[in-house]
Amino acid sequence: MKTLIQFLLITFLLANVSKSLGQKAQAFPQEKQEILRHIFQKYEVLGGSVASFSEKNLHSFSYGYAFDDSIAFSDSTFLRIASISKMFTGMIAMQLCEEGKLSLDDDIKKFLDFPLYNAAYPHVPITITMLLNHTSTLKDSKIIVEYAMKTIFRDSSLQAQSIQPLKHIFTKGNYHFLPARNTSKKGESIAIKPGEYFHYTNLNFVILAHIIETIEKKPFYQSVQERLLQRYSVDGGFIVQELPKWAILSPQYVWKNQAWHAEADYYTKHYDSVFTSIQDYTPGLNVLRFSPQAGLRINSTGLASFFRQFLLDSAMQALRTKMFTSSWKEKLNNNAGQFDNLFKEWGLACHIINTKQGPFIKDFPWIGHIGRANGAYTIVYMSPLHKKGIIILINGMKYQPKGNMGFAEIEKEMIKSILSE
Repeated sequence: MKTLIQFLLITFLLANVSKSLGQKAQAFPQEKQEILRHIFQKYEVLGGSVASFSEKNLHSFSYGYAFDDSIAFSDSTFLRIASISKMFTGMIAMQLCEEGKLSLDDDIKKFLDFPLYNAAYPHVPITITMLLNHTSTLKDSKIIVEYAMKTIFRDSSLQAQSIQPLKHIFTKGNYHFLPARNTSKKGESIAIKPGEYFHYTNLNFVILAHIIETIEKKPFYQSVQERLLQRYSVDGGFIVQELPKWAILSPQYVWKNQAWHAEADYYTKHYDSVFTSIQDYTPGLNVLRFSPQAGLRINSTGLASFFRQFLLDSAMQALRTKMFTSSWKEKLNNNAGQFDNLFKEWGLACHIINTKQGPFIKDFPWIGHIGRANGAYTIVYMSPLHKKGIIILINGMKYQPKGNMGFAEIEKEMIKSILSE
């Protein structure tokens, strides 16, 4: 009885701590709001939101529209946050490691019912760590990209029988890895070896999510809800039925031919009529249905509240230490140089900034992730030592940077504005 009472008391206290930390956001000071509004206008953003948090405060500012013809973008606006979603997938994998159900050094073939190895290095196992820090040498093959696009436009509305099992994709041929060697800009031949060469790819986190489903014996989206979002009383999810009734879900937009074109999450029917087949999903079938690499829908203040509580949660200390510890650093010829060579250091499922880079000039290290998908731009970066962070969600903008770039100019200006005292 005494143990039960202690358990109930701890549960009550945790719930109240979570509730207090998840407080409603305050508006930024008026001067800061005007600066942010000007930046949004300058880059002709359709709609977006900025949030910042510290140990004691949570501030937000929203601008523009959730849809191209109506409804203001606000704290109630949810957006598919693109690659920031990978951090959540990674956290669950690390929780499973803490529980002894998974090891960072495990060969992934231990959990797969299909072959997946780099034919150029058949004796080098692909490990969980390599998935988490993008050194697996996997790439986003054409068939993976095509299927990911199906999840963007149709997602789970596909009937169960029409969804190809993930293992079928990988048994059609071993074309999911980078070539054995590449040529540098200086003409040097570079070995692309698992565990050493950094190449950012969505497929790493699709495989991770498949492994999570294999271990958990439940749909991936359910594990995220139970293990992470519910822990901090934060609304959101990898399927739209998990959004609260008051939520407004903004599509991601691309500006072309002088008009906004809705990409992901543009629905003209009620969610339940679109996503009927979710109920019949069998864990392990094809986790791409939930876009574990890019499909979390959440609002800016919810995301800020989540990471604020995550940084202050003593029970997550060991996980944070593993996650935020460098597991790859840029050296000569060990980096694909993606996103304007933005990535110099990587933890587990997160980018690490340890020196002056872009808008970050102090309070190192900064830990976080960028997201770019279908016209949307998203960012989360936090300073664990100073218990603070910044969130930017943009559903679309007319000024589209060209190429595979790092921090967009709008992001640099906003981060600089938020972090300036």
